[in-house]
Amino acid sequence: MPDKPKLKLFDLTMIVVGLVIGMGIFRTAATAANAAITPGIFFSAWVAGGIIALCGALTYAEIGSVFRSSAGIIKYLRRVTTPP
Repeated sequence: MPDKPKLKLFDLTMIVVGLVIGMGIFRTAATAANAAITPGIFFSAWVAGGIIALCGALTYAEIGSVFRSSAGIIKYLRRVTTPP
């Protein structure tokens, strides 16, 4: 009979991190919804935030395609902050 798979420390850490982030997302959204004047403003802000996040993700993807390395963003930041 084979051994059952067991969770290791990294697996448990990632589960806890995911739970903390998930709870923060739901709590923040409820607070923002209460502070919004109308539901339309709340959903507009939600959509705008999603578009901004998508632009950021596409920017990081472009940097990763230009600097083909596991540390693409670090190489990019070193290149733009190092004087010529």
